[in-house]
Amino acid sequence: MNLPNNPPNSQLPTQNIRIIDIKPFARNLNLVFIVVDKGPPIKRNEGGILYQVLVADQTACINMTLFDAIGDQVQPGDILRLRGGYATIYKEILNLYAGKTGIVEKINEFTMQFTENNNLSAQQWILDPITKNFVPKGAPPQQSVPSPFKMAPKQMPPQQQQQPPK
Repeated sequence: MNLPNNPPNSQLPTQNIRIIDIKPFARNLNLVFIVVDKGPPIKRNEGGILYQVLVADQTACINMTLFDAIGDQVQPGDILRLRGGYATIYKEILNLYAGKTGIVEKINEFTMQFTENNNLSAQQWILDPITKNFVPKGAPPQQSVPSPFKMAPKQMPPQQQQQPPK
């Protein structure tokens, strides 16, 4: 069953990833997960309603934001397939979204193994000053990767020999 406001889109990739493999600012994410918890509806200033849900698979869990009718229909225990989703950081927290072009489908209920122990949204994410990638706060700084190309020492022009003073 397709949830409302999700037009079919055959151009979306179909290979699923695991929640543990979600990285900040990843796009075109395809996942299968179970809805573990659903927060109360939140009215948006610009109109509409959003819902925060906790979703999980066998590897990890993450907060997901759903909007309007889709968020209203999703319930804990629903097993969903997300196609064309994306992840971003909001207030230093990693969050999953369906977006305007993503598709959310209910594919089953209650029959999926999952873990709540590794919550990707429970840790803060900050910009690593060396690699310029987002990393979990408190993680050791990443080492910059040395270039495989060694630069040859700069050749100095031959200096003219000076005559010693007499």
